[in-house]
Amino acid sequence: MNRLLTLSILLALPSLISADEENMALIEGTFYIDVYEYPNQRGLLPKVDVTWRQAESLCAAQGKRLCTEQEWQKACTGSQNFKYSYGDQLESGRCNTPIEVDGAWQRGPGLAPSGGYERCTNDYGVHDMIGNAWEWTASWYSQPDLWRVVRGGSYFQSVNFSRSDARYGYHLGPEYRLDLVGFRCCRSPAQ
Repeated sequence: MNRLLTLSILLALPSLISADEENMALIEGTFYIDVYEYPNQRGLLPKVDVTWRQAESLCAAQGKRLCTEQEWQKACTGSQNFKYSYGDQLESGRCNTPIEVDGAWQRGPGLAPSGGYERCTNDYGVHDMIGNAWEWTASWYSQPDLWRVVRGGSYFQSVNFSRSDARYGYHLGPEYRLDLVGFRCCRSPAQ
């Protein structure tokens, strides 16, 4: 590849991943995702203790939808397919996840405002994909049982749930709610 073509691609890259909508990131031209947990505003606490149906409705009211599990994971892993959103090694204290204290893992300090952990981001510019609060997705964990998938872990659960590939959904029906579960919204480019 010649230098001019390489330079052109590198200069165009920020526009390829930026969104035409405030506080949304365009991921590889295939979907937009909120930069922060709902209500998608830096400095505000994420909305938690919502059912899957409430999350779905709140996204729809903004002309958006819940992210599929596949979209959520792509946005979380970044363009380099990292294990922890920002890299392949867990960094204690980088995100609002359990923290290592004297060789033992302890729960994080509690729910934090979105974007409060400035380094908890990736090359797509999406923040807090791991830790802080679990996030509802549109995907099924068990369709016959009506259980939905949550992703991202929280400040409270095992550090093992901080991996970008970690998922949970056992007994999480459409009316389940918990003060550790929130969401973020997505939309297709044509919406």
